[in-house]
Amino acid sequence: MVQLTIGRSTRDKLEHARTLLGHELPSGNLDLVLERALDALIEKLERGKFAATPRPQRIRRPSAAHKPREGSRHIPAHVKRAVWERDGGQCTFVSQGGRRCPAQKLLEFDHVEPVARGGRASVAGVRLRCRAHNQYEAERIFGAQFMRGKREAARGRGRERAAPRPRVAPEGRSAEELIVPLRNLGFSAGEARRAARACREISRASLEIRLRRALCFLRPRARVTAAAVTGAAIDA
Repeated sequence: MVQLTIGRSTRDKLEHARTLLGHELPSGNLDLVLERALDALIEKLERGKFAATPRPQRIRRPSAAHKPREGSRHIPAHVKRAVWERDGGQCTFVSQGGRRCPAQKLLEFDHVEPVARGGRASVAGVRLRCRAHNQYEAERIFGAQFMRGKREAARGRGRERAAPRPRVAPEGRSAEELIVPLRNLGFSAGEARRAARACREISRASLEIRLRRALCFLRPRARVTAAAVTGAAIDA
């Protein structure tokens, strides 16, 4: 028997689920509602974790175009399913004393032979390891200092992706904004892009000055007056 306190949001979701299951569970028994909810959650998590599915597709022989590239870390779904079942959803690390790691959380698919050394994503070539023992094995093979540098580099890339991009000042806007007025003057998209690239060296100048430079770069199509240039800049 499990007793727990839930918040209003969780209670509302539980009541909503009970309402939706009204035809299938007329009794509205909360135990059965929770069981259905957990079944759906477990199915979703298992599908994402080790590609579990009640109807696995037939394994086809990969063509030359679809064979994994050398050094690829991709592990096919059928390999994940087979490895998870074989290893029993538990870390496979065994200590010198013969004791197997009991971890069943934070498990990762680990190549027995590192990918950098030609390891393949086959059932025999992949095993389950908890995160701690996966890192331990990598440090044993490549050295603690090397792996520490790899982790620091990965954290740095993560911080760069998460950092907000600085706003570009108006005077430093890319010359790409010239494309719209140039298209308004009748030039093709390709011509407009080439002219815009030619104006990058004066990207801090006003739009009208850059537009005049772009027009000088382009081959003459028609006589363009100063008024037309100004008008196109205003329309942009």
